[in-house]
Amino acid sequence: MNEKFISNNVMEQIVDCKLKGLMELSKMCTCERCRADVRALALNDLPPRYVVTRVGEVMTQCELLTLQRQINITISIMRAIKIVSQNPRHSDEI
Repeated sequence: MNEKFISNNVMEQIVDCKLKGLMELSKMCTCERCRADVRALALNDLPPRYVVTRVGEVMTQCELLTLQRQINITISIMRAIKIVSQNPRHSDEI
């Protein structure tokens, strides 16, 4: 069997899926810099979930879909949104 190995942080995928919607809901700037700052802050607050196989990726995604984990991820993103909204680092040209 010739299995393809990957190195992937599943937490990044989950955060990326929620990020834009939560930022828009918060009515904050969604420029590339603000999105990157919110993403980085949220991911620094969450435990990484690295996988190396597709099976591991699917199993980890299922685990991260539990209600409490989704709440924890949303809270981390909302904290990051609050911080970036209060201190945006983009230029005034936006």
